[in-house]
Amino acid sequence: MNHVPALLLTALLASAGLAQPAFAAPTPSPDGLKDELRSIVQSARDKVFPALVNISVVTTSFEGGSESKGGATGSGTIISKDGHVITNQHVVNDGTKFKVTLADRRIVSAKLVGEDPLTDLAVLQIDLAELKALGVDPASLPTAEFGDSDKLAIGDTVMAMGSPFALSRSVTLGIVSNTERVFTSGFLREEFEEMQGEAGTTGVFTRWIQHDAAINPGNSGGPLVNLEGKIVGINTLGGSNMGFASPSNLARQVSDAIRKDGEVLRSFIGLSFKNIRDTGFDDGVLVNAVVEDAPAHDAGLQAGDRITAIDGKPLTVRFVEEIPPLIKSIADRPIGSAIKLTYVRSGKQAETTITTKKLLAERGERSALRLWGLTISEITEKLADDLHLPNRDGVYVTGVKGGSAAELAEPNIQYGDIITRIGDKKIKTVKDAVEAYRGVMNVLSAEKNLSSEEARLKIPEFLLVEFDRRGKSQATLIKPRPDKKEDPPREVAKGWIGVATQPVLRDLAREMGHEGQTGYRITRIYPGTLAAKSDLKVGDVIVGIDNDKLSVKGMQDAGALNRKIRTMKPDTEAVVKVLRKGEDSKPAPVDVKVALERTRLTPEEARRDSNKDFELSVRELTFFDRDENRWDDDVQGVMITGAEQLGWAGAAGLRSGDVIQRISVPSDKSGAEAWSVTITDLDNYRKVMERLAKEQPPRVIFGILRYNQALFRYLEPEWKPMVTGEAKDAKTEEKK
Repeated sequence: MNHVPALLLTALLASAGLAQPAFAAPTPSPDGLKDELRSIVQSARDKVFPALVNISVVTTSFEGGSESKGGATGSGTIISKDGHVITNQHVVNDGTKFKVTLADRRIVSAKLVGEDPLTDLAVLQIDLAELKALGVDPASLPTAEFGDSDKLAIGDTVMAMGSPFALSRSVTLGIVSNTERVFTSGFLREEFEEMQGEAGTTGVFTRWIQHDAAINPGNSGGPLVNLEGKIVGINTLGGSNMGFASPSNLARQVSDAIRKDGEVLRSFIGLSFKNIRDTGFDDGVLVNAVVEDAPAHDAGLQAGDRITAIDGKPLTVRFVEEIPPLIKSIADRPIGSAIKLTYVRSGKQAETTITTKKLLAERGERSALRLWGLTISEITEKLADDLHLPNRDGVYVTGVKGGSAAELAEPNIQYGDIITRIGDKKIKTVKDAVEAYRGVMNVLSAEKNLSSEEARLKIPEFLLVEFDRRGKSQATLIKPRPDKKEDPPREVAKGWIGVATQPVLRDLAREMGHEGQTGYRITRIYPGTLAAKSDLKVGDVIVGIDNDKLSVKGMQDAGALNRKIRTMKPDTEAVVKVLRKGEDSKPAPVDVKVALERTRLTPEEARRDSNKDFELSVRELTFFDRDENRWDDDVQGVMITGAEQLGWAGAAGLRSGDVIQRISVPSDKSGAEAWSVTITDLDNYRKVMERLAKEQPPRVIFGILRYNQALFRYLEPEWKPMVTGEAKDAKTEEKK
């Protein structure tokens, strides 16, 4: 419970017109009140602030047939000398690498101990060996203490701590607005509503602490602290001057379970409830829904039944806020517990006994068979129950990428299919599928002495894949062998004049003083071309070439001038008739002799390359790129035309318009280079990318030109298919 200073209490009573205590303290001064409150806040802050950490997460997600990397940031608090950090599950969701920034700004690695999507809580553990190597004694780690969230009252002063927008640590001050907030659907006849988080259902057991201490993106997972300097909540949601925190008593229970077992073990009976307010009933709780084949269903309960007692103890749930504690009380029982329920159906009372089952995880291991365009997931017990599957063999297809080998197969593989065989390997688990994929595709990296074309040809042209679709066993052939990269033939060089033009239509011609004579106004004469050596000038209007009159009737004729010039032979001379303003500002015809050059490559005609590993598309640099960006002729490289936002390249900050000029591979963490190659053109870029595919280094550095700035971008590829959902505490593995 928060304690209000005596001076502050006296002032509050006086302002409310209430009698002061008998001891009649002297009238407080504003400065004294301010100093006293500041002292209390600072004291509470200093008990938690040293244990506050910023969390950076490298994520790998599997959606739509693609594996993509990304990042996330959040906040957390060190709660044990073993380096355990409590945070939100949505902060660590899909995480593969974790870094924690301590109060002294040292950055250290961490591992995921376990996560609990149902409460949106998770526990990390700082790498104590790495911490020691940084010169920090693990025994000196500051920790924060949990307080009792049940003692919070509306109006209590609280502080929200964290790292908003990935900035340095901050504190905001507010008061508790509500101690048992739940989210509901409906109007007046409200119903408890389950929330959907990034990893499935969440908030089922939570009555949130609502407060008005400002929290923003990045504050997630940070502590809500009372004026005693104890954690009373874990900030999870926020916006519109409202924050919502998971109560500390729930957070303590979840973190203890995760640290012990790597997960939170809970009971499940398969019921959802509705409170009885406005139903006309005086006692009990209504059964809102019954999960098919769940324990409650097997015990004979039906939607609409009214449960009036549990194990002989009368039960009344009048308000929606009372539903989460009821659900939690059932979930907290040991798995396999027998629960005796008294219920009323159609006015008649009856009893039944339910034996609880383990509450199953909604999401299991996931991976991507990247070059086939497939994302897959483990068939969890819950998924098998939901789909009425006879067993959990196979992998569930969660996405197929458009244009991929899986999508182009006949019949094609679709979302929801269950893959049971790849080639001659029977598939039971995600790991089986990944190993089968590696067995087929790893020739691209394993055969280091082969050319890329020889390695490509060693991949089978066709591969048998068997899958189940809604109870029907089907077989298909996919083509795992990548297509050979072949550039289109170059167009024969044609005539070209080094100018840019705009069409001059009838109305514009009239205003320019040559009514009735349309043409093409020169907007730029490209430097370094033969046109620049001629007498052509910006502002001239081309109206004819070699006695052929040019006429522009509409914008559809915008390319007619270039088409005319392309019919002429390069290395010849043409007479260009232009209208040019004289000293009297009246346009007059002028004949200009211009030597024709060979056509320059345009961006549309440039050769291109697409890399599926990095999800990166590039093309050759052209004369027009250099001119438009005012680059010198010696600027070399390849221009990025596309980078998937969460692909390896996109996640590292590469984007369309960047010019890749150098690719390097560091040999170690010191930054020393194992090798580095200057990218001059598309051909040597392709060779470097083939080398990367063979060597599969853990880190690649791209040197790029963006506008007129030289930048470096660091990429951390996940070359081999990885499997998420495997991060468990060692104790969990021992129990298995």
